[in-house]
Amino acid sequence: MREVAVNNRLALPRVRALATTTGETAHLAVREGDQALFLDHHVAVGRVVTVSGQTGEFVPLHCTAHGKALIADFTAEDLADLFKGAPLRAHARRSVTSLDRLAKICIKVAVDGVATDDGEFMEDLRCVAAPIRDQDGVIIASVGISAPITRFPKSRYAPTARMVAEVANQISASLTN
Repeated sequence: MREVAVNNRLALPRVRALATTTGETAHLAVREGDQALFLDHHVAVGRVVTVSGQTGEFVPLHCTAHGKALIADFTAEDLADLFKGAPLRAHARRSVTSLDRLAKICIKVAVDGVATDDGEFMEDLRCVAAPIRDQDGVIIASVGISAPITRFPKSRYAPTARMVAEVANQISASLTN
């Protein structure tokens, strides 16, 4: 795996702005083996109920928006190598537990530029994340938001996905300058 550092100084203001714009908790993550690691997060001000994902927390790749964004370019073979035959654990009723299904999701994320999590990791949580790419187009991180399902209906996916993808593109562009 190619190790490239994300410049938090460049990314953090955009993560904060994403949280403020969406009114939800925003995270910046990188892949660590078969997990995603939250490098940073920002909680939107003024919300009584917030998502508490914390900086330094690990989450699975296969059933989180950040995880799927981080492995969007993986082939079925790459996924098999990554998970080394270990079963994909169900964290919720909707968790992806099949490598074949995960490979199809990766293709969709690569095409769409965003990944979603509709109660796949935590039943009452919806998330959208997008990959951050280095100057060579390699995915090095992800940025996204998480919100309670009650406040994040599916109709909100498309406009939120556009915002998240734009922030990911801005961070990616800042890495090449």
